[in-house]
Amino acid sequence: MSNQPRFGFVVEYVKDIQAARRFYEDVMGLQAERVHPTYVQFDHFAIASDAPMAGGAREIYWLVPDAQRAFRALSAATEIVIPPVRKPFGTVFGVRDPDGQPQFLLELATDRPSRPAR
Repeated sequence: MSNQPRFGFVVEYVKDIQAARRFYEDVMGLQAERVHPTYVQFDHFAIASDAPMAGGAREIYWLVPDAQRAFRALSAATEIVIPPVRKPFGTVFGVRDPDGQPQFLLELATDRPSRPAR
C-alpha cells in the first residue's frame, strides 16, 4: 500500500461557524458533507471555529493512510513543525514547506466526531 500523500482539504478559520456555514451553503451553493459544532466540511474545503493547528487563518491538509509511516519518511527529508498528535479527527503532523509555511499530513480517524451532513 502506498503512503503517498494526496491532497485533502483546506481549512478556513472563522469567527461564527453558523454564519459562515449559511454563507457557503446559501450564497456559494456548497453542500456540507460532514458537520460538527465547530467544523463543517465541504468538498476539499472546510470551515472551523476551534483553535488552528499552527495559529494561521488557513491550513492545507494532505491525507495519508498511515501517519506514523509518513512521519518517519518525511522527518528525514524536511523540518517537522508539529510532531504526530492524535486529535479526535485523526493523527496529524506538520512539516515546513520551502516558503516556511506549514503543511499538515493527516490520517483520518475512522470514528471522527463530525458526522455526514445528510
